[in-house]
Amino acid sequence: MSEKRGETEKLINPFNTAGVLEVYMPSLQGWYRVTARDFRSFDGERRITEPTTVEQGNVAVETLTYEYLGPIFMFGTNVEVPPSNQGKLVTGEIWDKALEISGSRK
Repeated sequence: MSEKRGETEKLINPFNTAGVLEVYMPSLQGWYRVTARDFRSFDGERRITEPTTVEQGNVAVETLTYEYLGPIFMFGTNVEVPPSNQGKLVTGEIWDKALEISGSRK
């Protein structure tokens, strides 16, 4: 059996991951859909859009969009960081490692 290496910590998502997760990119002047992993680490405006009711077979339901003001975590960890409204991901060692791996796949 092989040994598990790397990121084994379960990431905390204190929001509805089934909703549409969006972040506002000031440099691009628009809202962009992101994954839960990026959403939890984005230091800027964040919003969630979700249905108000769920009915089997009914796709025409009202939705509610609201600003998310929850905690910000360093990318790939459960380390909470204070908000500074920079409009970008809060990165660290795990982000650098991911970039290094993706860069070697060219």
